[in-house]
Amino acid sequence: MIPRLIQDLVLDSLISARKVILVLGARQVGKTTLVNNIRKKLEEDRKKILYLNCDIEEDNNAINTSSIAVLERLLLLPKIEILFLDEAQRLNNPGLTLKIIHDNFPKIKTLATGSSSFDLKNKLSDPLTGRYLDFTLYPFSFTEVLAVNKASLQRVLLKNQADQLLPQVMLYGLYPDIYLESNPQQKQLLLDKIVESYLFKDILTFQRVKNSQAIKDLTRALAYQIGSEVNENELANRLKIDRKTVVSYLDILEKSYVIVSNRPYSKNPRREIGKNYKIYFVDLGIRNSLIGDFNALPLRSDAGFLWENFLFIERKKLFANNQIGSSSYFWRSYSGAEVDYIEKITNKDIQAYEFKYSGITLSKGASSFINEYKTEVKLINKENYLDFILK
Repeated sequence: MIPRLIQDLVLDSLISARKVILVLGARQVGKTTLVNNIRKKLEEDRKKILYLNCDIEEDNNAINTSSIAVLERLLLLPKIEILFLDEAQRLNNPGLTLKIIHDNFPKIKTLATGSSSFDLKNKLSDPLTGRYLDFTLYPFSFTEVLAVNKASLQRVLLKNQADQLLPQVMLYGLYPDIYLESNPQQKQLLLDKIVESYLFKDILTFQRVKNSQAIKDLTRALAYQIGSEVNENELANRLKIDRKTVVSYLDILEKSYVIVSNRPYSKNPRREIGKNYKIYFVDLGIRNSLIGDFNALPLRSDAGFLWENFLFIERKKLFANNQIGSSSYFWRSYSGAEVDYIEKITNKDIQAYEFKYSGITLSKGASSFINEYKTEVKLINKENYLDFILK
């Protein structure tokens, strides 16, 4: 079992905060495993626990109510101390149910999980305003898999182990079942299953998705242009759908934990591009499955884009796993100067980074940014990437 870095934060918040705790993330990233590990720890302390999986009809029927009388019979008679609701978005009105539990049963601690921030947060936002803390669970982070491989504390040995893992992670990603599978062909089959059976299946349950083929085509089109700026009008013309539909589907893909957008950084709109944005995939295995390409990195023309995506998403996991508030951007001027990653951590100055899969010198674009903003640009390559993605 690979320990999840976010587990202690979730457990501490569940015990100490007077809030409903939400753990959000895509299917198959390990939310149920995380909940079960937390349950075991609490059971060791002899806590009275009720676990309900809302995917299961009987469990759903038991909790799918706004009746205080029904909830009293479910929670008070057996003197429940901690309630776990897995896949809470399956409830008709999860926000209202959780609000009633929070307001009327103050001694009961509640943790709910959900596979879609779009679906779950829409149902929670009004009823639970000010009443919840949310955490995002991503696929394994590079930090987590290095730890389970008992990477040496000596930096040289740690780097050697990381370098051995890196090519497989950039090809097959870090979904738990995929990472733990040793056979490359089986990895590819499992990734295809996640794409078709979970990713698109969940997305297509949204009522706003009227054209299932269009959103599949859009997702694959995005997979071919990771690290490049997205032009919504161009995508609309290529897919023969209107721009509003493209924008809507992009929003759904992001809130379903398939993609992450990165917006442009600008303090001088007249000289800098401020409209288009970049798209990265939450998991590179999903991205490579979408385009059907698992060729080795030396044979690929997109290795640099895979590298950029890898660093971006691992940095995002690092902040999520440590609950560090931050915002990310990229920078590009109309003259073509560009910096891959601009970061603003709460209460700190901006930091700028250039990502290079092969290369040891900063670009002219980085020099332009340094001159414009008087801010250092740090080069992140295969020699120093661990300093960027590990705590």
